[in-house]
Amino acid sequence: MDDHGVVMLDQRRLPTEEISYTYTTYQDVAKSIQEMVIRGAPPSASLAAMGVALRVRSYLDTEIPREIRRILV
Repeated sequence: MDDHGVVMLDQRRLPTEEISYTYTTYQDVAKSIQEMVIRGAPPSASLAAMGVALRVRSYLDTEIPREIRRILV
């Protein structure tokens, strides 16, 4: 995962094409798993974990955690 999202290689296109996608929301990650953009249990589990991280990051960007931090600090 980078600052822009999760980058995954589309395994459905291999070996003839090498195309990657950047997923920026957990919904996009879930859809890519359903569409089998990647294959196999270990890569799917890794992608799911990245989706959870995207969701946590999007929550931390909301006003609620900022307000809590302001009160606690």
